[in-house]
This record gives sequence, C-alpha cells and structure tokens, in this order.
Amino acid sequence: MTSFQRVRGAAVAFAALMCVTAGVSIAPLRAQQEEPSKTLMPGKGAALTMAKCSICHDITHVTRSRLSRDEWEDNIKVMIARGMPAQPEEDRQILEYLATYYNRDKPPPAADPAAAAAGAAPAPERLLAERGCIACHALDKRVIGPSYREVAQKYRGDAAATTRLVAKVKEGGAGAWGQVPMPPHPQVPDAELKQLVGWILQQN
Repeated sequence: MTSFQRVRGAAVAFAALMCVTAGVSIAPLRAQQEEPSKTLMPGKGAALTMAKCSICHDITHVTRSRLSRDEWEDNIKVMIARGMPAQPEEDRQILEYLATYYNRDKPPPAADPAAAAAGAAPAPERLLAERGCIACHALDKRVIGPSYREVAQKYRGDAAATTRLVAKVKEGGAGAWGQVPMPPHPQVPDAELKQLVGWILQQN
C-alpha cells in the first residue's frame, strides 16, 4: 500500500467517524424538539378556530404551522369548499386569529393572563369549544346534530346514559338523530368525555 493510499484511507475513516459522531449528537437534539401543541394560543377567536378546524383534522395541523395572512385565507377557503360549516363573520374571525397568532411574518402578541381569565368560560363550555363540539351542537337548537337539551331529554332517567354516550362520542356513529354521521373522537380523554356528557345530561 502506498503512502497516498494510507493517507486517503485514513481520511475516509475519519470522515466516516465524523458522520457517525454527528449523527449521535444530532439525534438527541431532534428528540428534544417539542411536539406541536394540542391547544391554540389564547386570544380572541381561539375557541371558534378550535371548534371549526378540529371538525376535519387534528388541531396540531394549525399549531405546527406558520403562514402568511394570504396563505391562511387560502386554507380557510379550501376548508369551506370541503364542507367546514361557517358563516362569513366566523370566517373573518378565524382568519384574524390565525393571521395574528400563527403568522410567519411577525410574532404573536404577548399573552394577557388577566384578560384571558376574565373572558374564560366555565370548564365544560370551554372544553366543548376546544374539542370542536360547538361546531355541530348548540344548547337549545339544532345545528348539524341535536341540541344539548334534546340529548338530555332523550336520556333523562337512563342510568346507563353516561357510559353509553361516552362510548358513542369516542367511537362516532349515525342513526340515532338522522343519517349525518358524528365523527369519532378517540383523542379525547375519558375523563373529559365523562365531564362533558355529565354536563350535557344536566341541561333542561
């Protein structure tokens, strides 16, 4: 083996070692990257955005994104074309929220804990918004699905109602209130589902 070959071999071995070392050092950094948040930043329009966007996809599709105002507007138009139920005023509110808090061209405004606390809804109502329930249901009128009061009346006196409804919300289904299917919600913890179903069954 010539001296040139020995030098060349050593160089290749060193390069390979550096690649392996780099891979070892990069892997922990990738592992440390934060998972996309499953809740939106608090701000005006957050509950409405959560309710409408989570009808068709996990909210992490929003929280991992940073788009321009025009790009968010195009995304909203696509969602509406695919069937997202929303009124023009709701579309504007969602656009304003996304363009303010998930804009790639400027950082979101600083959080205002006092304002957020002052405007916070009671826990069940807030959960209903965060989990997208208000996109299809309302307290006293039909939207896409039955009102909460209709559900409470139907299951009044049924001791097994909570268990059955928790399973139904988690698994989805159709037929009890018409042919429009309710999508499954397997990502919602059972404890939250029990809290929400319990609140719904108390509505008169």
